[in-house]
Amino acid sequence: MAKIVFGMAVPHSGMLGQAPEDWLKNGERDRNNPQLWFRNRTWTYPELEAHRGAAFEPFLTLDERTARAARCRAALDKMAAAYREARVDVAIILGKDQKEIFTDFSPSIAIYTGEEVHNGPPQRSVYAPDHHVTHKCHPQLANYLIDHFQRANFDLTDLFAWPDNVWMKPLPDYPVVPHAYSFVYHQIMGDNPPPHVPIIMNCFYPPTQPSMARCIEFGRVLRDAVNAWPEDVRVGIFASGGLSHFVNDEEFDHKIMKMLGEYDYDGLAAVEDGYYQSGTSEIKLYVSVMKALQETGAEMTLVDYVPCWRTPAGTGEGMGFMYWKAA
Repeated sequence: MAKIVFGMAVPHSGMLGQAPEDWLKNGERDRNNPQLWFRNRTWTYPELEAHRGAAFEPFLTLDERTARAARCRAALDKMAAAYREARVDVAIILGKDQKEIFTDFSPSIAIYTGEEVHNGPPQRSVYAPDHHVTHKCHPQLANYLIDHFQRANFDLTDLFAWPDNVWMKPLPDYPVVPHAYSFVYHQIMGDNPPPHVPIIMNCFYPPTQPSMARCIEFGRVLRDAVNAWPEDVRVGIFASGGLSHFVNDEEFDHKIMKMLGEYDYDGLAAVEDGYYQSGTSEIKLYVSVMKALQETGAEMTLVDYVPCWRTPAGTGEGMGFMYWKAA
């Protein structure tokens, strides 16, 4: 029987591939964003700066940015090493689409059942190598999961052909995967992922977002499905994204990480859904992973948490690097 041996939650921010000298350029985008989600509501940048003051100005120096970028790089290296040590045969990767491939509709949960995925230019270098690569997927497991979830009262989308990624300019001859997946392939798996199943969960865009309670249940059903799969393989489950962004909320992130470490599902589900919006919504993927790993006896290993700011009002990203290794 299949055995879940490893879980991971890793941010996939473009800042992780930027030189620290360039971080503040992202702040201009934040200043022009009319809907910055922070603590259960949206703010304009002037409103946010008036509310939070210029409290984060001291963290914007080049020395601060350089030190935080170095911590992030060291954490990613440790995460990749933990993945290699887990000796995963098959992977399941939970991510989301950010209107990269779904531009005219937004399925709540989709499982890719195709044979392969593509990565490479013109995807940015933080997400892909400098040449076109093709990675093998696992259609057998994907179809098995769809059948199992359907019988557990989940209505899913069968994504059997990967759409073009409209973020890629110019559009290449192959459909580049969304950045949530390409980051894991490139930064964690060294452009050599095992056979795997990409699962797309629309945590980003209302109104088809799965609730936190639904994501917890998804993790339970995923665990039961993998445990019942009649193949002698070691399975790893990966969540790509999070923590708080595009307004970095360090206090909130620490509360979330504490609940993740304690398997506190009631606490996570009790947080109002307005806190799980925009990029911060990717926390929901973390919870599916931790639910799938809990019965293995795994404890969460927090490699590092690095708040990375890019404006005086505290816009930026909370980079949380964590994994679960089966006991």
